[in-house]
Amino acid sequence: MTTRSEPHDAGTLLESFLQTEGFDPDPFQLEAFSALDAGRNLLVSAPTGSGKTLIGEYAAHRSLSGGGRCFYTTPVKALSNQKFRQFRHRFGPENVGLLTGDHSIDADAPVVVMTTEVLRNMIYAGSSALHDLDCVVMDEIHYLGDRSRGVVWEEIILTLDPAVRLVGLSATLSNTEELGDWITEIRGDTAVVLSDVRPVPLAHMLYTDGDLVPIRAAADHRRRSRGGYHDERVAARPRAQWARRQDVIEKLDDDHLLPAIYFVFSRAGCDGAVSQMRRARLRLTTGEESRRIAAHVDAACAQVPRHDLDALDFTAFRAGLISGIAAHHAGMLPLFRTVVEELFSAGLIKVVFATETLALGIHMPARAVVLEKTTKFNGDTHAMLTSAEYSQITGRAGRRGIDTKGTAVVLDQQDLDLDALSALVDTPRFPLLSAFTPDYSMAVNLVEQLGVAEATSLIGRSFAQFQTDRTLVSRSRAVERRTNERDRIRADLEEAGGDSQLDEYMSLRADLSRLEKSSEKATRDDRLESVRAAMLKQTAGSVITVGRKRFGMVATVLQLRTDIPSDPALLCLTDSGWTGWLRQQDFAAPPVPVGRVDLPRGRRKLDGRAKRALVQRMEGLRGKARGRMKNAGGKSVRKDPRLAATRRALRQHPLHEDPRIDRLARLHERWARAAADVDTLTAEVEADADSLARRFRRIVDLLDHLGYLEKHEGEVRATDTGHLLAGIHTEQDLFVAECLRRGVWSGLDPAGLAAVITGVVAHPRSDSAVREPSDELLRAALAETDRVAADVTAAEKSHQLPPTPDLDAGLAPVLHHWVSGGALSSILAASWQEGVELTAGDFVRSARLVVDVLAQVGQVAEPDLARTARSAVGSLRRGVVLDHMA
Repeated sequence: MTTRSEPHDAGTLLESFLQTEGFDPDPFQLEAFSALDAGRNLLVSAPTGSGKTLIGEYAAHRSLSGGGRCFYTTPVKALSNQKFRQFRHRFGPENVGLLTGDHSIDADAPVVVMTTEVLRNMIYAGSSALHDLDCVVMDEIHYLGDRSRGVVWEEIILTLDPAVRLVGLSATLSNTEELGDWITEIRGDTAVVLSDVRPVPLAHMLYTDGDLVPIRAAADHRRRSRGGYHDERVAARPRAQWARRQDVIEKLDDDHLLPAIYFVFSRAGCDGAVSQMRRARLRLTTGEESRRIAAHVDAACAQVPRHDLDALDFTAFRAGLISGIAAHHAGMLPLFRTVVEELFSAGLIKVVFATETLALGIHMPARAVVLEKTTKFNGDTHAMLTSAEYSQITGRAGRRGIDTKGTAVVLDQQDLDLDALSALVDTPRFPLLSAFTPDYSMAVNLVEQLGVAEATSLIGRSFAQFQTDRTLVSRSRAVERRTNERDRIRADLEEAGGDSQLDEYMSLRADLSRLEKSSEKATRDDRLESVRAAMLKQTAGSVITVGRKRFGMVATVLQLRTDIPSDPALLCLTDSGWTGWLRQQDFAAPPVPVGRVDLPRGRRKLDGRAKRALVQRMEGLRGKARGRMKNAGGKSVRKDPRLAATRRALRQHPLHEDPRIDRLARLHERWARAAADVDTLTAEVEADADSLARRFRRIVDLLDHLGYLEKHEGEVRATDTGHLLAGIHTEQDLFVAECLRRGVWSGLDPAGLAAVITGVVAHPRSDSAVREPSDELLRAALAETDRVAADVTAAEKSHQLPPTPDLDAGLAPVLHHWVSGGALSSILAASWQEGVELTAGDFVRSARLVVDVLAQVGQVAEPDLARTARSAVGSLRRGVVLDHMA
């Protein structure tokens, strides 16, 4: 380990580091510099855009000056590439390297930028690159709470040599001190530096009626003047979406608030917004800016084959950029996203329509950000943004050294909850909750290095267990308090005459209440299902009934949206002249068709004359609609036979007519609530105590059962197949290892191997039917892989572990075709014909996932299969799959 720079060098080191900066450091930065000069570990929590990266750069500067090495880790490859370019500019190309799954550039340099997974793998492999490591900077350390990848951050903190200084850079957290306490417990003295101050103040505004109004003022006004449902829902006259977006952008331009990031939360919405603005001939760039944009994008994309660019509609992408408008989302080609980021950072792109993925660490600050909605689909339903999401998104507004303030703009919507939005504005911090859980590869690596006892102890020192243990004391006290209360209420109950007969009677009442609620829910579900089914039958031009509580309307369907089949929406013009989207909850009964009208051709936007004509046509259908709505109550209520039986048993019970029953029932209900609370709290305490260690021991038992671990001279060690598993790092690690151990992929050609691994690790965004491959060997390998998945799932179930295999061969033909030399255009066309939802970005991301696993297989598999895997990697990494770094 290289000797660190001594404190007496600190003043000179800091002075030399800061001499190229054009501003004086903030107090929190100076505090962090002092902690680094004192040789302490460091955790910094500060708002987005406040200058945390400068602290990480100083840590690297200190390591360079002392002759040691610094690893700078980031959560995503795109951010690693960006930091790599920045660091080369600051420290010199000869001093900075890059390690990601796609690139290895000057890996022996004193400062290496890498993804966290790369560092985790180096630690487990005992890489010689760690021998003179002085410092590790973990950028975006709050990713530790990420459900799918957060475990990697904790693995590094737990297993990194304690002599290596750790620097964590985080967004503002409400429990930074807790995280700092844990790092201190694991790695020694750690300074925690907090800052709530944004160097560029942030104004939170609501765009309403063509103006920008402070959100808190708007919420206060809305509370004072709130109307009824009918007033808010029907009387409003919102503009068409495309026109409203143009209005917002022109307002931002008038107020000198460009460049802006306009968050839409939908890939299709982002692409559609760019197309809308281009059709509206919106142009935000000067002639000189347009020429610079054209030169940059042409140079950046020069290495991509022309036929691939044609398949990606490069001409339209380039035209949007030249107009100063672009999209940014995960469905785009990564190279296109990088071009957008670079042009936006250079001030050439004025508006970027983006999904929330842009908020994840990429350095792309704007003068303003716009949120079209404050809800987004989370996989199950449309939910309000969390404080963490809102903070990350709005934190992009305000460029340090350029802007005097940043502006976050939320568009007013009919269903916008301004009180909830105000709460988001007032909650800039969010708690970090550990997502750590041990997996199979981790278990083999830890047992091999530390033995079972020490490895189990290490798992028990995780942040997840640290947080759990802190809550156990308070929960145990709560159990004690609630138990005493339960016992006291029971004593009062028995003194009042309550006995086992009362328990029996109250049990019947509870059963009846449960059955009634179940029946009500079934009725509601039936109604919603019948509404949904009726909505899906409608087409543009249908005139339907819209029943809502005490009033009913007739409406013309202008458009049907079924991108989320469980939550369809109808764009309607009602007979009152209101236009807007209606969902299932807006219908008290299934919509009934009462006629059809011919819609104006061309744009979906109706002009005033066409709208009045449609309203007049609907007036003639109101009488017909009234008659049909009387009989449109939906399905009859489902009757559960258990309801009548339970009601009868309750009436016949001896206590039913007892005059004391009301008082006894109230006492019994209080006792029952207390008893239920005791049971719930006790179960939580028992489940949480030592929970991770228990899971780890089950994993060890399973690996021992399957032959990945064995006892040797009293010690548990990894077997040869255990070493194979130790080199596989994917959520499906045990599944992949089992397939390799059983040889089910042996004999496949590169395209076949890529295809079968695709079914394991890369899945389409939606379900799809897949044709059986014509190749007999591949068909047999897929069938055998399916059997391995069933075996692994059964083994996990028997050891009380959650199942991990998740097979979906929807993208297998796509990757097979690509490895076989297929063109991107034919792949995208064929995928849509097969019903597979696939964009260029999805394809590239899936291909890179497969490349990562193939590369691991190429390291650990038997020689013939390893050669096939390496060949498949070479065939996959071509064209758009390559990361063309600028």
